[in-house]
Amino acid sequence: MFPGTTILDYVFWMIMGALQVLIVLGLVEWLKYYGRKVVWWQVALFYAGFASLCSVVAGGTTLMGEYETIAGWYFIGVLGLPVVICLAIAIRLFIMKKPSDVSQSS
Repeated sequence: MFPGTTILDYVFWMIMGALQVLIVLGLVEWLKYYGRKVVWWQVALFYAGFASLCSVVAGGTTLMGEYETIAGWYFIGVLGLPVVICLAIAIRLFIMKKPSDVSQSS
């Protein structure tokens, strides 16, 4: 990625990993701020989806960097589309759900 250097590759990937954790934990805090109940397995599910999306984009851009541009776009399209659909379903099920109101009486 950084030709002729020994440390910049490792620093780049450490920063990318830290940003992934900060984005997911920021999502959790944002949900708590708006009064949504966040369960640990939902956080793990979102992190797995986000990490797999980042892996798909990294793999596709790696192919593009090796002059396999069409293969890179196919890689992102074929593998990225199911990941985006699964993440959209998870967001719809866990984030955009209506809050349950237990104070209603019949």
